[in-house]
Amino acid sequence: MTEVHYGVVRVGETWAIIGDQLRVGAYSTRLQAETAARSLAEQATGLGLPVQMHLQDDTGELLHPTLLS
Repeated sequence: MTEVHYGVVRVGETWAIIGDQLRVGAYSTRLQAETAARSLAEQATGLGLPVQMHLQDDTGELLHPTLLS
């Protein structure tokens, strides 16, 4: 089964949403980017696709992904 992956990462002084062939936004806070990424994920989960959310913390560490269904 296809699985969708979204990441919220720091790019310079802003936060962006990344994925396969995707880079969206220049959000001023991680929370804004995460909220937007969860909104994108709702579209995929609405189609029955599992979504893995990858978040980068303020220190730059990539946290373990969270499965959204």
